[in-house]
Amino acid sequence: MKRIIKYLNILFLTGLILGCGSDDKTVDVILDSVTSGGVLRTIDIDNNLIYNDLLLEFDEGANYTLTLEEQDNQNGELLDQIEIYARFVENTRIDTNMDGVIDDDDDDLSTEEGLIRTLTASDFQPGERGVPISVITFTADEFLTFTGVDESKLQGKDDFAIRFVLKLKDGRTFSVDDANGNVSGGSYFSSPYTYRTTIGCTITETLAGTYTYNVTSLIPAPGGRSQCNSMSLPSGEVTWTEDEDRGEYSTTDLSFGQFDNCYTGTFNTINFSKGTIIWDCTKLVADGEIIVEEDTSDEEEFTYTYKITQIMGTDITIDFSNSAGDRGTVVLTRPDSKTWPVLFKAEDD
Repeated sequence: MKRIIKYLNILFLTGLILGCGSDDKTVDVILDSVTSGGVLRTIDIDNNLIYNDLLLEFDEGANYTLTLEEQDNQNGELLDQIEIYARFVENTRIDTNMDGVIDDDDDDLSTEEGLIRTLTASDFQPGERGVPISVITFTADEFLTFTGVDESKLQGKDDFAIRFVLKLKDGRTFSVDDANGNVSGGSYFSSPYTYRTTIGCTITETLAGTYTYNVTSLIPAPGGRSQCNSMSLPSGEVTWTEDEDRGEYSTTDLSFGQFDNCYTGTFNTINFSKGTIIWDCTKLVADGEIIVEEDTSDEEEFTYTYKITQIMGTDITIDFSNSAGDRGTVVLTRPDSKTWPVLFKAEDD
């Protein structure tokens, strides 16, 4: 009989949750109907950890801010304290011993986790929903001092990992291992207990504009599908338009004329509008794709990779290739005699 009642209670609760029309109603049902633990709900994240790869230091005022809401079935009255742990994670490791693999034998700046801060109930204020809410800010200096990592050795894409442990007055604790999928990544709760504060890179100016390009070499992919005309290499203009995301630009042609040169008459439709250029710290990244359709077949996507090989004033030389195997080299010239940002670096072969 107890088992039947248990299943009926589960079915009843499930029906209540499914019957709600919004996430707010869902959480109200859960908190009102179940004697449970607590969660830290993510309200907002503001990552301002911006690193200057030229000066080898964080921008002034660099910080990471989290807005969190504590929820339990007593509207926050169970909150005792919250422990916050932090560590540095080097995501840009390289093959320092030159053995062809990146493993434990290579240098690693990553650090062990440690307790960086402890919050109590007094660090929270009543929120709009009647439960405690707090704005928690970590400065870049605080992270550096705590982890002991050498600031000059950081790179964009590295990060500081933060983990929260929620402690209730009845002695129970909750952290990442105690959160199921609905809590850690659900549309309402979003309570992962862990956060990765990915370090961004300084962007000193906009790259939006119309560039002239001259392709200096083209090599078709093996197999004969592409037929590049090396006697008439592409040249022309390409326009980069600033997108909403910082350092990202839509481009009129990821291929710098290579696609039209190598695939003349091959496809019925060619869509260049999905290409994006990303200023990624010290390099340019080709994102998105060129989408084509041949006769009545399904769509096919061509993605591209870029590598900067030379920078000289207004000109930058890029080796590029696509997912089909076509390769080429282009010299891209900035408009209005502008030089390329000094943050960009040429990569060795």
